[in-house]
Amino acid sequence: MGSRRISVGWKGFHRLGLGALAMSAALMLSACGGGSSPSQSDQSGQSGTAEASSAEILIGTTNEPTSFERNVGGSSGISETTTRNVYEGLTSISDSGEVINTLAQSYDVSDDGLTYTFHLVPGVNFHDGTPLTSADAAWSISEAISPESKSARASDLRVIKNIETPDDQTVVLELDHRSASLPFFLASVTIVKDGDKENTSDNGTGPYRLVEWVQGDHLTLERNDDYWGEPAKNPGVTFQFFQDETAMNNALKTGAIDLVLQQESPDQLASFTDNPAFQVTEGNSIKKWVWTFNNKVAPFDDERVRQALYKAIDRDAILEAVWGDYGVTLGSMPPVSEPWYDASFTEIHAYNPEEAKQLLADAGVKDLNLDLTYVAGSSQEIIVQQIKSNLADIGVTVTPRPVDDSVWYQQVYTDKDYQTTLMDHNNPRDVLWYANSDFYWQYDNPKVQELKEASDEASTPEEQVELIHELSEIIAHEAPSAWLFQAPQIRIARAGVTGFSADKNAEPFYVANIVAED
Repeated sequence: MGSRRISVGWKGFHRLGLGALAMSAALMLSACGGGSSPSQSDQSGQSGTAEASSAEILIGTTNEPTSFERNVGGSSGISETTTRNVYEGLTSISDSGEVINTLAQSYDVSDDGLTYTFHLVPGVNFHDGTPLTSADAAWSISEAISPESKSARASDLRVIKNIETPDDQTVVLELDHRSASLPFFLASVTIVKDGDKENTSDNGTGPYRLVEWVQGDHLTLERNDDYWGEPAKNPGVTFQFFQDETAMNNALKTGAIDLVLQQESPDQLASFTDNPAFQVTEGNSIKKWVWTFNNKVAPFDDERVRQALYKAIDRDAILEAVWGDYGVTLGSMPPVSEPWYDASFTEIHAYNPEEAKQLLADAGVKDLNLDLTYVAGSSQEIIVQQIKSNLADIGVTVTPRPVDDSVWYQQVYTDKDYQTTLMDHNNPRDVLWYANSDFYWQYDNPKVQELKEASDEASTPEEQVELIHELSEIIAHEAPSAWLFQAPQIRIARAGVTGFSADKNAEPFYVANIVAED
C-alpha cells in the first residue's frame, strides 16, 4: 500500500486474581435528567500529575487509521488517535469511562424522554477559524444516521427521528422512543463543518490541529493555541505506526518514542519491568478477541453448528499461548469492566470436543471445511493456528485467509463476504451491536433487539444492567460469535512521562495531559 500524506503548513490483571467488577452509577449511561459533567480535561485514572512541558510526545502504536473518511466504521485507529484530541463531539467518553459534556455545554431532556435539547459551548471555532454553529452539529449527526452511514453506532443513533436548530447555539433531537443511552452514543459522532464528509486539518475543534498523516509511518498533531477549553500541556504529539511489536519496543528502548500505547504480548515485558528507566502500567481493558461467524451463511445459520465450533476450541490454551498468565477468557461480549459482565458465561460452551462432535452430528454436518479470514499479525497467527488445531480434533478443516486491514474492512465489514473471521474489538458496550441484524456478523434475533430497545428506555441504571445482562446471556447461549478472551491493557513509557491514562474504557486515547521531562 502506497503512502498517503494529509498535511497542513501489571501484574494486577493476572487471571487467577480477577473477579467481576461493578461499574459505579457514575459510569452508567445518562438517564432522563439534564446533562452536566466533568470537563474535557478529566484526569481520572491518569499516570502522575502533569505540569506543562516543552517536549513533544512520541507514541508508538500498531493501530493506524485506515481512512479519514467519516462514518465508515470497522477500525478504531482514527478514533483512538484523533477523537477528543483533534475532533470533538457534543459528548465524549472520559478516560475513566464517564460520559462528559464537550461541545455541548449542557443539555435538557423532556419529561417524556423523547426530546433532547443541547446547548453548545459559546465561542468555539474550527481550526480554520470558522465559528461552530448548531448547523454543523445537525449536519454531523444527520450524516452519522443516514442510510449510507457505515458507522458502527448508526443503528443505535437512528432512534433520532428529527433534528432542529432553533438558533446557532441550540440543537434539538427528537426521538422515536426513549433512549437513556443517547449521550453515550453521541460520543461517537465528532462534529465537523456543515457539508464535510472527511476529517481534515480545518474542521476539528479540539486541543490539537492535524499537521500530517503519512500512511504507514506517522500521524502528527500540534497544540491548538486558540483552543476554546483548557490547552494541551505539551506542544504536540506524533503517533508513530509500527507493523512489528519488537521494532516498537526497540524504539522505546533507544528513546525514539516515549510511550507504547498497547503491549500486544507478554514476551518482552521482562526487559522493562525491572528497569528503572521505564514504567509499566496495567489498567482496565475493553479489548476482546472474537472469532465470529457469518450467521446468514450455511451452516453457520444453525446455532448447533456455532455451538459445536465454540465448544471445540480451548480458550484457556489460546489465552495461555498469547498472554501467559495475563487476561481472562470470555463467554459473551462484555468485558470485565462493564456491569453486565458475567464470569459464569464461560461455562455455557466450555471446552468439550465430544459434545462438539455430537452437536455437529445432530445438525447433520459432516466433513466441514471453513475459511477463517483475519488481519495478519503475530497474535492473530497464534490464535488462528490454535483454532485450526482444535477443530481438526473434531474433523473440521480450517483454511486460514490472512488479509490486510483494507481488505478486511471491504470484504468482511462492508460486503459481509466471508464464512468466519477473527477480530479484536476495542469498543465499549459493543454487546449492543448483536441487536443490529445488518452488522457484519448478521445475527438476527428479535428478542435481543427487543431487549436492546428496552435497555434504551430503562428508567434506572439497575434496570438497564439487568436487561443488557439478559441480552448478553442469550447470545452466550446462541453463539453468534465465539468470544475468546479479554486482553490486558498494558502500556510502557519512559520514566518521567506522566499524565496518560493506564485505562482503556473507550476508543480515544486523550493526549492533552501527557508531559515528558525535558
